Amino acid sequence: MKWHKKVRIVLYVWWLDVKSLPGKIKRRIWNKHILLWWHRLYIRKDEFHRSLNMDGAAMLEMNEKERKKYLADLVRRREIAHQRDLTKC
Repeated sequence: MKWHKKVRIVLYVWWLDVKSLPGKIKRRIWNKHILLWWHRLYIRKDEFHRSLNMDGAAMLEMNEKERKKYLADLVRRREIAHQRDLTKC
């Protein structure tokens, strides 16, 4: 393979990595930090509220320890919302 084809392949692979960078930044800042903080701020009375859904985009950016902590917190918030939903009736 000639050198200019190798350079073209390297630049193409680099371009694919750079192209996905804005999406990664959005998931890391918005989904993983700001949105999760907002959902933890107030636990809803409705157990089917969208803030209690699992956020797959945020989980993509989490490591194993953060994922376990997130899932434990999500279960805790769902249980609280479930109890509030039962007392609402």
